[in-house]
Amino acid sequence: MTTKIEAFTTDTLMVQWSHLHQPDDKFGEDSANHNIAVIVDKPLQKSLDKLLKETGATKINGMRVDDNGNTILKAKSKTLVKKGEKTFPCRDASAAKTDALPFGGDTVRLRLAPVLLTRDGSMSLFLNGVQIIDKQSTGFDSTGGFEATDGYTNPVDTDPSDADNLPI
Repeated sequence: MTTKIEAFTTDTLMVQWSHLHQPDDKFGEDSANHNIAVIVDKPLQKSLDKLLKETGATKINGMRVDDNGNTILKAKSKTLVKKGEKTFPCRDASAAKTDALPFGGDTVRLRLAPVLLTRDGSMSLFLNGVQIIDKQSTGFDSTGGFEATDGYTNPVDTDPSDADNLPI
């Protein structure tokens, strides 16, 4: 049995890891989900502490401390996976739909839906939405992250059927 609590939107948070490009099925098809892990900042921690106090929850599931001492919150959603959606839909800073996905180092706002679990008194925060606020450069643009320099250049006019021009 669960008790749903009003969903809320976080302030801007730093992404540590995301699995929004396709369902994470590491633990099997039945547990497949989209998920994102963010670094918990002081304002979010304060909001979560208040939520724990107001609801009487014993803990928030999906929270841990990483090797650098950062508190990490992992939020997940199975809803779209059950509907057959491969990619979790995201919004850009103007709240318009985007095909972009957040990865480590990007900043996002999350729409989270708290649910109090009566089985053990804990609380889970389910992922309802992701808004990308700042997208870091991945280095995978048309130049691969490199600048032009002196040296070898690929001959673009080479006919691949011409055996004399093969690079081997």
